[in-house]
Amino acid sequence: MDTFTSTVESQTISLDFTDAGLFPFSVSIGYWYKNTTAATTGSPSSSSVDDFMPANVLEQAFYKTLQEFPILAGQVKTADNGRQYIEIDKDNLNMPVYTDAHCDLEYSVMRKSGFNLYKLPMDLNNESGVPIPSSLVGGKIVPAYFRIFRFRNNSGVLVYASIAHYITDGYGYSKFMNRWAETAKWIQQQAQNDGGAPLVVRQYIHDRSFHDNYRSSETTELNTSIIESVTASSGWFAKTLAWLSPETRGRIFKTLSNATNRSCSYFHVSSQTLEDLRTRVQACAPEGTRYTINDVVTAFLVIVVGQAKEKTSTEWWSRPVPRILRMLSLNRLGNPTGMEFIFNVNLRPRVDHSEANNYMGNMVQTGSISATRSQIHQAPEDETLSALALQIHQATVLSTNKEFIGQLGHLMNSKPEYCMWPTWWFATGSKKFAVSNQSRFEHYGLDFGAGIPSMVRQGPHALTDNLYIMPDHPDTGGFVFEFMIPKDVETNLIRDNRWMKLVDRYGSCQ
Repeated sequence: MDTFTSTVESQTISLDFTDAGLFPFSVSIGYWYKNTTAATTGSPSSSSVDDFMPANVLEQAFYKTLQEFPILAGQVKTADNGRQYIEIDKDNLNMPVYTDAHCDLEYSVMRKSGFNLYKLPMDLNNESGVPIPSSLVGGKIVPAYFRIFRFRNNSGVLVYASIAHYITDGYGYSKFMNRWAETAKWIQQQAQNDGGAPLVVRQYIHDRSFHDNYRSSETTELNTSIIESVTASSGWFAKTLAWLSPETRGRIFKTLSNATNRSCSYFHVSSQTLEDLRTRVQACAPEGTRYTINDVVTAFLVIVVGQAKEKTSTEWWSRPVPRILRMLSLNRLGNPTGMEFIFNVNLRPRVDHSEANNYMGNMVQTGSISATRSQIHQAPEDETLSALALQIHQATVLSTNKEFIGQLGHLMNSKPEYCMWPTWWFATGSKKFAVSNQSRFEHYGLDFGAGIPSMVRQGPHALTDNLYIMPDHPDTGGFVFEFMIPKDVETNLIRDNRWMKLVDRYGSCQ
């Protein structure tokens, strides 16, 4: 730890509207490593259980990596004008929680459970989803948790990390984790070779002004639909939330999150299956339009998830918590005659700047479509999917437009309560579903010196009605769809033969 605390400098990082809007969420993922050495069979190995992914190496590498990510030791605060910022005080650091402990479970038991994080002796639910105050850091909000579990008989290791979303997005999370693994592997190579090549130098940008460079600076008239969407969330309750301390907001959102009914399940779909679907739908596309797998998959989900949700015996909107939220909002939010689908778009590949991939803040934009009931109740035929995919494609293009983002940023930054919009929009809507695609991130690149993970799984999350698309192991290929939805919706989805024809295996994550 001294390698970090003795070198870190005090600084303040202002959060932009994207960071502030993602305040109640975290990026939480578990990386499972099986020890395949012969020493793990039978009785406990006579060698140290730390020979596999050594504890001292992982810890040393962690704090060395933290030097490049000092924002993870900062405290989120609210300025007098209501804007959020992170203060890194070298004399009063808000350190992330880091532990490395042994677990009285065999790795094989966890594998048979489907790598179920809920089977662990520690309840990770309170450390995932909503960033909340903790006595571990003097009642402040913990910026990140890093938990290492070593399974019995040196049979394997779980590296689990949960980082507050206001600090970084899924891309930045992946970059931190890969840098940590790269550093650990380098330390071991240095020890084995009695020195060697220096660690590769990498640059990471945390200053949020970098994001501003992408937005248009033109002061054009704000789009009416943007104004209506944002101001609809600015009731007195949203205003109150915006001016509360981050710690109090965290407690409120955690209470609301715990009241939701959600089940976690995964479905594996092969790359070829999705490409075949995309090719068929592409044949129905307008001339000059090329659909991505993301466009087509989201279109398919609009129909199968939309119908699964409508078949539930108890509508989400009738449940106590959302009913209370709706009354508090003093506005009618949501789409009562259909359903709204949102999806995240990574802006980095679309930025004409050599250092865009080094930016670690939230450089994502949200696209959305509003699907009518008639669209939802169509059969997922190729032409039907093409019409929906076109809507999604156009929404993606709009969400990455510099002028659009400039308008949205100008409006969102004008009043603190407007930064509550993303959270408020999702929490109080009657029929909404969010898709986050992390399949392009290098989650299976994490090699701490003992090979890549055997499995990567999402951790507990704050949201329900949510889907994470993850990459599968390189040896298997394909995609893993991790749904966090009410149990009755999950049951309806499994009963839908149109969806299950795409799936080659599925199971529960809890």
